[in-house]
Amino acid sequence: MSKNKREGYLIALVLIALYFSLLENLIPKPFPWMKIGLANLATIIALEKFDKKMAFEVVGLRIIIQGLMLGTLFTPGFFVSLTAGTASTGVMVFLYNFRKNLSLMAISSFSAVVHNITQLFVVYFLMFRNIDVYTKSILSFVLLFLALGWVSGMVTGYLGERLNLRRRIKN
Repeated sequence: MSKNKREGYLIALVLIALYFSLLENLIPKPFPWMKIGLANLATIIALEKFDKKMAFEVVGLRIIIQGLMLGTLFTPGFFVSLTAGTASTGVMVFLYNFRKNLSLMAISSFSAVVHNITQLFVVYFLMFRNIDVYTKSILSFVLLFLALGWVSGMVTGYLGERLNLRRRIKN
């Protein structure tokens, strides 16, 4: 595939990811930071049809451009998003090596849980280091947060499976 064609696909996937991510900001939710993760569909498409490099490019560019658009570039939220997005994409890419044995639902849901765990660690170290996290209410919140991440990852993975993207574009 030519460099121009690859860049065109990359731009299209980043735009899809941005669209879904910004669209999710309009959906009412119980917590302001909670998202289904529909933007990860673009990452799944990049991984299924192209390669791991494009998957990381889609995530990185989406987070940076979204930070610019929303005015959150280099804020704590930006760093939480960048760290969690990179970690979860890394897990997604690693698990994709076992794609013959794992569904996109399994890969996406595990990646979503890693995303949430990474978010929790980064937020803790950025903002809440002096708070006792071993309380019943905080542990209940963490379990709920991880369960919601698992479910949202399943939804995103299911949508990825329904797209039926199993053919990679050859270089």
